[in-house]
Amino acid sequence: MLKNSRSTYAEINIDNYLHNLEYISKKTNTEVMPVLKADAYGHNKITLAKCAVKEGYKRFAVAFLEEALDLINNDIKKPILIFNYINPKSLKRYTYFSDFLIPTIHSLNNLKTLISELGEEINKFKFHLNFNTGINRIGIQENEIENIIAIIKNKNINIEGIYSHYATADSLDDYVDYQYNNFLRIIKIFKDREIEYKFKHMSNSAACLYYPERSLDIVRPGIASFGLQPSNIKKDENIKPVMELKSIVAKINTCKKGDTIGYGRTHIIDKNSKTAIIPIGYADGYPRILSNKSHVLIKNKLYKVIGNVSMDQIVIEIKDDDIMVGDEVILFGKKPSAEHLANLANTLNYEITCGVSSRVPRVFIKGGSYFE
Repeated sequence: MLKNSRSTYAEINIDNYLHNLEYISKKTNTEVMPVLKADAYGHNKITLAKCAVKEGYKRFAVAFLEEALDLINNDIKKPILIFNYINPKSLKRYTYFSDFLIPTIHSLNNLKTLISELGEEINKFKFHLNFNTGINRIGIQENEIENIIAIIKNKNINIEGIYSHYATADSLDDYVDYQYNNFLRIIKIFKDREIEYKFKHMSNSAACLYYPERSLDIVRPGIASFGLQPSNIKKDENIKPVMELKSIVAKINTCKKGDTIGYGRTHIIDKNSKTAIIPIGYADGYPRILSNKSHVLIKNKLYKVIGNVSMDQIVIEIKDDDIMVGDEVILFGKKPSAEHLANLANTLNYEITCGVSSRVPRVFIKGGSYFE
């Protein structure tokens, strides 16, 4: 029995999450480093990490130092790659976590600043180098490579891995080849300069599913590990959605022809009908742009959202169907999917799950049993 008092909650299926990780591991024949940034794309990084550790996953990736510290402080004592910029002063405060914090070096200036701030303590850390092969965000530029190699050799910096990131693996275009070949050239430079490291990696979710032959030493699935499609062009039906956003019917109204619904009166009832009120709104992460567009699932039938999505409620039209107060409502999951809502909202499925707010409890199901 669930303990939370809200009838709206995000159900996180642990079995599906572990299935997705295993599927990606087998498809790529490569070690999987689950990506847990943005609270595991809204799914709760602590619980998922603990479940993954029990299944033998050895390392994780996040965007920011604070996310890594949150994992470590919740007893997830595994190497955690941090993709994004870290203030060297902040990193210096956590040298006692150097066995678990794996910072990324993004530029020549970044490396110099780390050396200046950390001094001899820089040798306590293992680093990964992020190279810009064409996405043109943070990442070491080609004209910085030789200087970085010289400093690494001179200061004996411990480089555990080198990596890059695809810009268009989800588009399945020729730019993927361009970036991959750029990265192979960087790998050759490091081999020629006799720089030792353990891991080279580049594959995000789309690359894992569509270019498994290019998986290198580690793959970094994010969105696909949560059962969400990384591309609108090509789908992989083997991954299973991990999150279902659920609520209940809180009230049923009988409306007559001409009645209007919600703020702004954007929907007019065209004939006598019943409506159902669902206690979820844009403050919970159900986007307001879905007003008069989306559908919810009740008793395996889709019902349209009518009127504007408000902060805490939506209204659906149920006509004369046998719907009762307390009936379960699925806002997204397998059907309707997060991808479907994202298309209606002109956004990405990433934003749909990341947007589910903290006031929506996450409850977890594994082997048919719930836990919180």
